[in-house]
Amino acid sequence: MIVGADIGGTKTAVAGFVRDGGGLRRITPVHTVPTPAREGGEVIIRAVADAVREVCGSTPLEALGIGTAGVVGPDGSITSATDAILGWIGFPVRDAFVRALGVPVSVANDVHAAAVAESALGAGADADSVLLVAVGTGIGGAVVLHGALRRGATGTAGSIGHTEIALPARLAARRCPCGASGHVEAVASGPALERTYAEESGVRLSLREVDAAARAGDAIGQRVITEGAQYLGRALASVNAVLDVELIVVGGGVAEIGESYLAEVVSAYRAAAMPGPAEARIVPAGLGIDAGLTGAALLAAG
Repeated sequence: MIVGADIGGTKTAVAGFVRDGGGLRRITPVHTVPTPAREGGEVIIRAVADAVREVCGSTPLEALGIGTAGVVGPDGSITSATDAILGWIGFPVRDAFVRALGVPVSVANDVHAAAVAESALGAGADADSVLLVAVGTGIGGAVVLHGALRRGATGTAGSIGHTEIALPARLAARRCPCGASGHVEAVASGPALERTYAEESGVRLSLREVDAAARAGDAIGQRVITEGAQYLGRALASVNAVLDVELIVVGGGVAEIGESYLAEVVSAYRAAAMPGPAEARIVPAGLGIDAGLTGAALLAAG
């Protein structure tokens, strides 16, 4: 059995797969366990390894694929990350799982893993070149060309959230979580939209509440969501001037706002993109929350 695991800041999802023709087929339910994110890397490895053993049962484990938050270096360690998982930066994830389970282990950033799944089995299955952007707590991305994930020299390929865009004066100085200003993540991620709404309305709401207010006619909510989508569309136009992919897949919690959000992304993208890349199709992600663990398993399967 090949197992895929998606390690997040609050929970880890694990499932078992078998080879099926040229791909994989999931044969177990998705098993979810809490991630002991405040207890350090060794505790996380033990908890996830236990979950993997539970999923396998009496079936031998052939290989393990891990998708995780953070930038994953060529040696399978975490080279940079937020503080969502304590002590994750510098932790040798691949080597630790190899020691714990004694099988080959593949480690990828969670958005990179999701892009592999979307390209092989989801919204990008009919495309030769795919850019995935995940818009949630942050803004991540990944590129798949000719069926192969492009990680980049240091594992940071696809870091769309750190694309610099022109912003109005009221937002120009806002800091991205990386510390820089002018980045699209600072104005278009879920927390960024919540912050903008609070600054402009004086009321703190969750993104879902902002969306509900916008649908009920709240002009501030409508403007915040529309502008966030437009900022993302402009950033994607800059990125695809370099990549020139044929398909852009938009996923993540913010994208779940729905068709109106995606329509604004597309409109802003078309207005800002170069003539060739402007023709790229832009579609919603198709695999949902299981994309990360599925992609991790595909990477492990080789």
